[in-house]
Amino acid sequence: MSAPPQSLPPPAAKPASWPIGLLLLSLVAAALWVMMLANTTFEAGGAEDSLSQALEMLFIAGGLWIVLVIMLIVGGAMGSMPRWVAWLAIVLVPMAAIADTVAIDMCSRHMAWAVVLVAVLPALVAFYAFWARLPRLQAALPAERTSVAVWGAIFFLSVLTFVVAAY
Repeated sequence: MSAPPQSLPPPAAKPASWPIGLLLLSLVAAALWVMMLANTTFEAGGAEDSLSQALEMLFIAGGLWIVLVIMLIVGGAMGSMPRWVAWLAIVLVPMAAIADTVAIDMCSRHMAWAVVLVAVLPALVAFYAFWARLPRLQAALPAERTSVAVWGAIFFLSVLTFVVAAY
């Protein structure tokens, strides 16, 4: 009689890799974010200065939100994210980017408090990208609660921006 086949031990869990790509993207995002905040609080002189500042802010904000989208994709692909969040992000990330641009315009119209909206919306998206990528963060913060809190805040702040800007 032959000996019963021995099953192989399960493969060792793959050690979590360092999120080098996400960290590099976050450095680019941080640089763009700081430039955006600095430009938001800067008062332009004349008409030409205002136009050049507006075009500069358009490119900085556009670049920042493109980097944030890439960060979310990397976070979701290399980590884990609830499927419903991916679908929700397709709607809420462009909405937040537009709200961020509206908040920048509000700052240029002497609503200085709107800089808080300019700062917080990108920070929430970046935080969620890191949460999706880092297992330790996911262990500390449950998926459903974190997703609802972050994306609910993004929705609320975006709608708040649109409502306040309308008046």
